[in-house]
Amino acid sequence: MAELFVMPQASPTMEVGTILSWRKAEGAALAPQDVLAEVETDKAAMEIEVFERGYLLRILVPAGEEVPAGTPIAILGSSPDEDISALLAQVGTAAVATPAPKVAPAPAPAPASAEAPVAQPAPSPAPPPPAPAPPPPAAGLVAPSWMGRPLPDAIMEMPAFEPARLDLPAATGAGRSSPASRRAARERGLDIARIPGSGPKGRVTVSDVEGFTAPAGPRLQVPGPAVAPADEQVRNSQMRKTISRRLLQAWQEAPSFFLTVTLDCDRLVDLRAQLKAVGSPVSPNDMVVKAVALALRQVPEVNASWGDQAITRHGGVHVGVAVALEDGLITPVVRDADRKSLATIAAEVRDLAGRARDRKLQPHEYQGSTFTISNLGMMGIEHFTAILNPPEAAILAVGALQQVPVVREGQLGLGWRMKVTMTCDHRVIDGALGARFLEALRRQLEQPVLLLT
Repeated sequence: MAELFVMPQASPTMEVGTILSWRKAEGAALAPQDVLAEVETDKAAMEIEVFERGYLLRILVPAGEEVPAGTPIAILGSSPDEDISALLAQVGTAAVATPAPKVAPAPAPAPASAEAPVAQPAPSPAPPPPAPAPPPPAAGLVAPSWMGRPLPDAIMEMPAFEPARLDLPAATGAGRSSPASRRAARERGLDIARIPGSGPKGRVTVSDVEGFTAPAGPRLQVPGPAVAPADEQVRNSQMRKTISRRLLQAWQEAPSFFLTVTLDCDRLVDLRAQLKAVGSPVSPNDMVVKAVALALRQVPEVNASWGDQAITRHGGVHVGVAVALEDGLITPVVRDADRKSLATIAAEVRDLAGRARDRKLQPHEYQGSTFTISNLGMMGIEHFTAILNPPEAAILAVGALQQVPVVREGQLGLGWRMKVTMTCDHRVIDGALGARFLEALRRQLEQPVLLLT
């Protein structure tokens, strides 16, 4: 019996999905676990499978369209020739031609007057079109200025021209002229080397300068004002819409404050070099994940989320790691990170990040984190603040690991330092509690041997 196939809700936060492609054509036979279509959710691209044998009788929504969860997108049946007219009528997609839009009728001509027509004067010639106005300055640009005074436009432009090849007479030149003739040439803006001389041995006289007419040369081509590129509309993906909705919620509802510390990472760098030497590819970010997990175990009040009736202190330590994508970001979750070894965390983060960029994560792999890390240090960012990832009570922004001048026991030297900033939901975390968590994090990262236990 034919039935409607609806857009599934692939995750609790999914409200709409975009059909990226149909893997089966209308009339195709279907077997259990066949992929019917690929759908973009708010976090990833998912493959939709069927679980029974049948046929794809009709595609109701073409590829590229957004569909709310629970909306019919196809009709499946047990035989290829089933009558689906009732289902088509149910969803309002009966196969009838869409009527052409109505065109307003042209106004009827005015009735001819019984009187003889009055001769009309000949129309005057149309005035010449006005010269096109220069394009307005690009939106968002600020007029150049110096010391509070605007600069003239010409100073920002460089004229473009083609130098002309000069054919000079062999017997002319500045050396074959008198000081008076050279002064006369300067006053007239002439190049004395181009003036033929009538004096002895081709010497240029004052009368030669006064009677010389410069030939017309190539005119300088001054470019007009630059034209800004046309605006481009970039359609918001489901991921970008979800990011906008959730972060706006966190920004408006959670009273946040920020705590920043600078960490001594000399021993951390040494330990990473030793691990790399023995073939263990562990990154500084992997070490931060492990240190955060251990600090959350030591200060469990931070491993929490806000609720109107109660604060939930989570039993599991599940650390989300923000991964940048082409059109947004996603936070794969390292579950029970406090119970995993540093090498296991490193391998898991690489796997999750790779599949996140390929949009191959399953919902349980990017949902349920209890604390998030956002690391922009590998992009050269020294310090920044991050917006909470609701419903979590904290997120850690990790800056670049840098070698900087430091003072040890009164002596100037070099040391590896890193700034981290924790954004705290003040409904859950007070200043002293946040400071206690960062102190526990400092202890783990400044004595990194603890990460190996």
